[in-house]
Amino acid sequence: MDQRHHAMRFDTEIRVMRVDRNTGNETGIVHGIVQGGSIERNQDTTVTEQATLDLEGSSLFGTDLLRIWADITYADQTSESIPLGTYLWSADKRQTNGPATTIPLTLYGRLRELADDQYAAPISIPAGSDPVAEAEKIITGNGLTVLPHPNSDYRTGTTLTYGLTDDQTDNKLAIANDLLTIAGWTTCRTDPYGHVILQPYTDPSRRKPSWTFAEGPTCRWTKQTTDERETFDTANQIITIYTSQEKEIIGTAKDTDPNSPTSIPNRGRVISKKYRYDDIPENQTDQQLQQMADQKAAELLATNQHAIHRVTGTHIIAPITIGDTICAPDAVEPIEFVKISAPTIEMTFSVNDSPFAGKEGKFVTSRQIRERLFRETMKDVSLRVTETDPTDAFN
Repeated sequence: MDQRHHAMRFDTEIRVMRVDRNTGNETGIVHGIVQGGSIERNQDTTVTEQATLDLEGSSLFGTDLLRIWADITYADQTSESIPLGTYLWSADKRQTNGPATTIPLTLYGRLRELADDQYAAPISIPAGSDPVAEAEKIITGNGLTVLPHPNSDYRTGTTLTYGLTDDQTDNKLAIANDLLTIAGWTTCRTDPYGHVILQPYTDPSRRKPSWTFAEGPTCRWTKQTTDERETFDTANQIITIYTSQEKEIIGTAKDTDPNSPTSIPNRGRVISKKYRYDDIPENQTDQQLQQMADQKAAELLATNQHAIHRVTGTHIIAPITIGDTICAPDAVEPIEFVKISAPTIEMTFSVNDSPFAGKEGKFVTSRQIRERLFRETMKDVSLRVTETDPTDAFN
């Protein structure tokens, strides 16, 4: 859909096709789809894509996937078909009303296949490895296709070990995403055909708009916007610490701008946040590492001082996906992206060898504490739990 057709009136029909899991080829149309349904893309979730459909009848699809298409006819009588997504399907419920049977289908993006799988034994990524290449091995090893992508010049500075727990957060998708994050790439996402996209992270403020929306017959903007800004705890000093077994690099950034409302002079006090990173890139001089640490501190300082500005638009359909940027014609300057901050405090838990160990409390063993923390990571995006080289301790 181009901008010219996007401004036209158009009619849309939704078509659902069966897709052979092994070949990726469409094998036939799915009949009996009830009008309605939804598709949701959310970058705050690891699988990122989910959809719902209602199916009349009782026929299901075996190991096949489902692909949803939007067949569009424009006012000038031209037409095109836009793929909206390729999904795993789940049919856990069946509704019967007399002779009629309806099955609500829940659909999941193909990244769910990685999220559901775990390694039978721990795996180690040696120091000096390309984390993007290692992530790609994990993805293709589960039968998914990775689209062509640039090469990564990042190399790990220490050995990384995964799969030491039975917790569901230690799944293959989480491992692949962690490796991509280490390299400074975006986490996994899929295109409408179910292929996995790997790409270096680019701040949305530096991206060109993918779409421009104008108020009119084809677009309506809601009148209300929310500008959230909680400044009491806003940091005006950031400390970044990069550590390895051989060295430690400390970066700092301070807000001393007299025009900044949260700067040290205007607040009259220092509000610090500290970030730790357990991997130092290899083949870089101390000067380059120091520059990297200072630059990261400056980025995090800017992130901590951003206001969250939410703007809501209502529209029928547009091929927008995660990572795209949009703007209004009179506001082409993009809003800087607010990244989720990394954990600010690091703690090490190990076996209690005190003579008073186990005297108080209900869940007192390190194993129970570790299991509780790993469960918390499933719903707290700011929490990260990692194993250490000594198997009786974790961070």
